[in-house]
Amino acid sequence: MIYIFITLAFTISCSQNIDNDNSPSEIYEEFWTWVDQNYIYFDLKEVDWEEVKIKNAALINENTTEDDLFQIMESSLLELRDGHNRLQRKGQSARNHNFKEGYEIHFDLDVIKQEYVVDSLGADGYLYWAMLEDEVGYVNLSDFNRYRAFRSVFEQMHARSVSKLIIDMRSNGGGDSNAVPELLSVLVKEKTALGAYTEKSGPEHNDVTTPIRIFSEPDPDFYFDIPVVVLIDRGSYSATSYFAAMIKGLDNVTLIGQVTGGGGGGNSGFQFSNGWLIAVSVSDFYDKNGVSIEAGVEPDIYIENTKEDIDNGVDKMLETAINY
Repeated sequence: MIYIFITLAFTISCSQNIDNDNSPSEIYEEFWTWVDQNYIYFDLKEVDWEEVKIKNAALINENTTEDDLFQIMESSLLELRDGHNRLQRKGQSARNHNFKEGYEIHFDLDVIKQEYVVDSLGADGYLYWAMLEDEVGYVNLSDFNRYRAFRSVFEQMHARSVSKLIIDMRSNGGGDSNAVPELLSVLVKEKTALGAYTEKSGPEHNDVTTPIRIFSEPDPDFYFDIPVVVLIDRGSYSATSYFAAMIKGLDNVTLIGQVTGGGGGGNSGFQFSNGWLIAVSVSDFYDKNGVSIEAGVEPDIYIENTKEDIDNGVDKMLETAINY
């Protein structure tokens, strides 16, 4: 079952069967129908997909070029305001929805290393961990992977008797969230619900599965009983929103920063008869309160940096986490 963001590999090869005889109107109808039957967020986004068709299909005629058609399909897809949706033809990807628009996002790991780190402890790929003042542990994960190393950081910080652990997920655009429930096993004392997901189950807009709950089982050998603060911002997207939703509300855990970028849908792809490719969200993840995370996960404490803060070597979001 799908409950994580799936990255569709967009490749067009000579072995694909491509029908170039269909008219632009037929290709658009194929596009519109597939999205209509597979996209999961029409109701949540309050998008009238029929109205999108009426508006955009009227722009297509016998003189419509491939470039024109691609742009019309791109505009239609952008109406859904979903950063996981994708459209591509050979040599060109359509614009994606900008989920960061309207937000001030200012973060620089180098500022933390230069101004706040007392002792750098290690790095492994996208994972970096260190000690800050007052025996505060710090770990930064800029891409969602390195779970085994991440688990070891919990153990290292526990062994050092840190006063608090700050997990910095700012500007983490996502990755693989499959291992999150297992990773969080070190933070739960009993079997704990982390959320639930649904999937499209048929062509109608309301054809979805009943919510399938996700749990974390306690690690029998290790429990991290030290306060945890998770830093998030609008650039925390997709798998990072899953992580934020799953960890929020656990004992001794506090989320600080901005609402995440969302991206609660796992996507699925399709190739049209002319060889173009598309992927749209076909599943949805709900937090412990049954709220979709597609629009983002709210922090417990809201604060953001300004550009001037970072330019002056100040990270107010991190300082709030240190002093919390």
